[in-house]
Amino acid sequence: MDVIETRSLVKVFRGRRWTVEALRGVDFTAPRGSITALVGPNGAGKTTLLKVISTLILPTSGEAYVDGMDVVSRAKDVRRVIGLVTVSDRLLYYRLSGVDNLTFYGMLYGMPTSYARARARDLLELVGLGEWGEEPVMHYSTGMMRRLAIARALMHDPDVILLDEPTLGIDAASSRRIHRLLGELSSGRTIVLTSHLMKEVEELAGSIYVMRAGRIVARGTAEEIKAMVGRIVEAGLKPEAVDEGLLKFVVRSEPGLVIVRAPEDIIPESAVYVRDVEPTLEDAYVILAGEGGADLRPYQFRRGGAHAHGGHV
Repeated sequence: MDVIETRSLVKVFRGRRWTVEALRGVDFTAPRGSITALVGPNGAGKTTLLKVISTLILPTSGEAYVDGMDVVSRAKDVRRVIGLVTVSDRLLYYRLSGVDNLTFYGMLYGMPTSYARARARDLLELVGLGEWGEEPVMHYSTGMMRRLAIARALMHDPDVILLDEPTLGIDAASSRRIHRLLGELSSGRTIVLTSHLMKEVEELAGSIYVMRAGRIVARGTAEEIKAMVGRIVEAGLKPEAVDEGLLKFVVRSEPGLVIVRAPEDIIPESAVYVRDVEPTLEDAYVILAGEGGADLRPYQFRRGGAHAHGGHV
């Protein structure tokens, strides 16, 4: 059963001299008991979609439902079943302890103080912060704050959890903790997350939506999305053979070579070597979302190709 559903969803932001179409007819679903991922470059519309679903902003047109409830006409009811974690979660009070933060939010949901405090301690144990419950949040690491934000989103035991870049900027150990936590939470709940990390998406998500310029350009499992891009090759190119169209496919550089992973039909005949490779989700993302490319600071890209900055490469 689809707990979240949007139909032809449009969101347009307008200023005095500008207009941005953030969502352009988005059809999206997320079933119960699953993790669904939204991927795409910055500005693709991922965060805007989460904000519409969570009632933070109104759609310009189209429809959005959470557990059968319209997010516009029944916004208050929708908020009761949703927990939201944003990439820059400013809803934590740094001078308060972890327990006090969660207790405060529990009371906002109408919980008696004693129940909210007990619930807070249980959730801190769940997210691996039990020993830090009495410590002021200002002493937490970024990864710990992210886990505390997830605990805050769980205070009212929501059926739906929305997470915007849940592991952005945190270390590998904290990321693994969050991955395990999300796996546990997904049983019986609907989780939607955004991420730029394809390894994370492939590990966690049963369904993936690729967004570009406000539209859904692909959807499916990781294997289905990888199958959409056809034959992929790895090729070694001389720097001067790398034009602007190949930049997003660059994965690394070696002495005298730039290595790309791309569809075979765009590889120039001058390639030093070409070999078949199995497409990864990262390969598919670069092709479908139009984003990618390694940092090639040794090179200066000019019309006609890439040129080394002095000396030999």
